[in-house]
Amino acid sequence: MAQFRPEPFRIEVPESELADLRLRLARARLPLAPRDNEDWSHGPHAGYMGRLLRYWRDDFDWRRQEALLNRWSHFRVELPDAQGDVHRVHYLFEPGSGARPEPLILTHGWPSTWREYHEVVERLAHPERFGGDPEEGCDVIVPSLVGYGFSSRPERALGPSAIAELWHALMTRALGYPRFTAQAGDWGSLVTSQLALRHPECLRGIHLTLLPLRPDLAHPSQPPLSPEEQRWRAGLRAWWGPQAGYRAIQSTRPQALAYGLADSPIGLAAWLADKYWSLGDTRKEHPTEGMEQRFPFDQILSQISIYWFTRTIESANALYKAVQPGEAQLPPGVRVEVPTGYADYPIGGLPRVPRSWAERSYAIAHFAEQPRGGHFAAMEEPELFAADLQRFLRALR
Repeated sequence: MAQFRPEPFRIEVPESELADLRLRLARARLPLAPRDNEDWSHGPHAGYMGRLLRYWRDDFDWRRQEALLNRWSHFRVELPDAQGDVHRVHYLFEPGSGARPEPLILTHGWPSTWREYHEVVERLAHPERFGGDPEEGCDVIVPSLVGYGFSSRPERALGPSAIAELWHALMTRALGYPRFTAQAGDWGSLVTSQLALRHPECLRGIHLTLLPLRPDLAHPSQPPLSPEEQRWRAGLRAWWGPQAGYRAIQSTRPQALAYGLADSPIGLAAWLADKYWSLGDTRKEHPTEGMEQRFPFDQILSQISIYWFTRTIESANALYKAVQPGEAQLPPGVRVEVPTGYADYPIGGLPRVPRSWAERSYAIAHFAEQPRGGHFAAMEEPELFAADLQRFLRALR
């Protein structure tokens, strides 16, 4: 494959991989279930995991999911990084309606894949199919982060800044867009923020569901924290403390975890489901019902299955260790000057971000507090997500 030259790609998991998965699920060995885990405080609830795994083994139809995913055109392209290593990047591409569709790249994070955006591709590319204006259509590009999904697995993990440079090459050199818009959540937000810092001339705007860049509060350009910001920071620390275990291991010893997750579909499913429960906008008063309603089995298992079939959980987790010191810290007196939209989605117990805090690091042009939807907003609330992003794009026009 020549560098910068996209080639068509189709998702086709060999039948032998499906048979191997069924065998492993049939021979599952489940752990002891603690009595006091109705609130998932120990990790994934045994009742939920039992139902999920039975469905994966007996009822989940990967071939049907594969056909749904293949309704879009997929490509892979080789892109070199600054060290000279070449990475094969997978992406979905859907040309938009209208005379001049806006190029729009959507970047996922962990524990997600490009599939998070599956339900919003058509809404963004062809708004007229949902009662909108065809002239607001976008050329939608949805890549898999390097080390995730159907992109290549690097032996040397890349951090967000390095991936941002690959995205710049993807959009400008491989696809030929001199200017474009970017949307992202989770790790994708840091990739996109670095893209805006490094190549502001190429971006018409960025839209985020997470604000990863931290200002230098000691710099004279920063006013004292307001009471609202102080309460938010205290609430964030209180919320994050019990949640941070996965990040600690993945940012220090990811390979120790990788041996178990790469070999056990049950271990993989539990590790990922735990974060969907805590980060999604799930009703927490029942250990299974809210989770199943927010993330139907076919949907969450298609995400988990992509990790399993591509064997990317270890390379995905390694992104946490690949982050360089200071990648999320803004230099003194610097902020992202590209027009930025931010949508704040509710996550149980996590306080709302004050707009004043967002404006310390970003040139906020659009700020929305959403009534529902969580960390995986495009998958949880596709109509709400698409409408908010379209409002931001409309303002940019």
